[in-house]
Amino acid sequence: MRAFLSRHVAGNASFWGLVEYGAGPAAALVALPLLFRQLGTVGFGQYSMIIALAGFGNAANLGAAVTATKLVSERAHEPGGAYRAAGVGMALIGCALAVVSAIAMLLWLVVGLGWPGATFGGVAVTLLAMPALAVYLTQQYDQLLSGCLKGREDFRATALCEAFSRAGTMALACAAALLTASPTWTALAQALGLLLAGTVKMFVFSRAYGHALLRPVIDRPAMMAAFRFSRWSWLNSLSALAFGSVDRVLVGGLMGPAALAIYTVGVQVGQMIHTASVAVFQKAMPRVSRLLAAPPFPGAAEREVRRQMLWNLALSAGATLAVLAASRPLLDLMLGPAIAAGHLHTFRLLIAASGLLSLNAAAHFSLLGMGNSRAVAILNGLGGLAMLAIMAALAASAGEQAAAWGRMAYAAITLAGVALAIRQSRPEFQGAMPAATR
Repeated sequence: MRAFLSRHVAGNASFWGLVEYGAGPAAALVALPLLFRQLGTVGFGQYSMIIALAGFGNAANLGAAVTATKLVSERAHEPGGAYRAAGVGMALIGCALAVVSAIAMLLWLVVGLGWPGATFGGVAVTLLAMPALAVYLTQQYDQLLSGCLKGREDFRATALCEAFSRAGTMALACAAALLTASPTWTALAQALGLLLAGTVKMFVFSRAYGHALLRPVIDRPAMMAAFRFSRWSWLNSLSALAFGSVDRVLVGGLMGPAALAIYTVGVQVGQMIHTASVAVFQKAMPRVSRLLAAPPFPGAAEREVRRQMLWNLALSAGATLAVLAASRPLLDLMLGPAIAAGHLHTFRLLIAASGLLSLNAAAHFSLLGMGNSRAVAILNGLGGLAMLAIMAALAASAGEQAAAWGRMAYAAITLAGVALAIRQSRPEFQGAMPAATR
């Protein structure tokens, strides 16, 4: 039995991927009704707005996790190469975060001086902005170290760190909500949890190379080479900004904090499907990157891409049907039957949108492993623009369902990545993957 577990569980990247990516949504789902009750409908809407504002840092985000994963995976076979590559990634991301902080402080001053009456749910917008910045900075720090662990394909350590850190982070947030009933203190407690989580991951990664800490490595040629890859991650981050922040700002701005609170719950549950696919197929990026750098046989990377995509189709279809079947009791459990009444159709649309989006998980990570972050970024960018346009056009007539239809459009456009990954993984299309890195 022990040998079976060691072979099929302890060493299985998909299992640890489920643990890693499932930890965050699971902790959030447990914490969500607690936060909703402690903060109240309006307070939870304000907390959701803080998290949405934190996402606006993606306007200058170079993709901390993706960049670190690629840098470390490419140098993992060199003595000391992975540790140095992680230091280069930390220096590059540190520069990006400094720029974000400076811009955020400038905007804070402009809003505070030029628009002092700006409020959301009775609270000054400037009061929500500072905890949002703290959440964003600590998120990036935490993701950078997760990417370092993943780049050396240490999926077990990554998953265990992620599970404990997500549970601890949301526990701190719930404790702050219970003690203060304040959305700002709740968000600051969440930022503290992310800071502690990232520090633990740094220690775990560094210990593997005989160090206690990871220090930035200022190597300009290496940083510029990393930037040429991560600049497309920046465009991809802009689409994440549209997908994770602007939609919430639109809902909150047009319909108020109560509607935003209900919308956030629906998105969180529907996101479980996409998260499950990401959890299972995130291993494709470092694996494809490694197989391209040192293939054990001709066509190894190409075969791996196609295999992952077939499994992605089966998992996404099954998960979507299962969550749709349980949608009514899930919504009643999260909000209570009285509040849930009248929102089931929107809830199911959000589930279907997440299921559609999850179909491109394997293709997304495979293209990143091929070095084709440009294609991923462009598709996600187009999807984000289409989503926002549909939300804005339908908001008056369709209400909260406009956001669900916008997410449908986002998912449909990004599915073009599946066709591109299939094309580049054809045996007769030799040279496609290396060429995509240019």
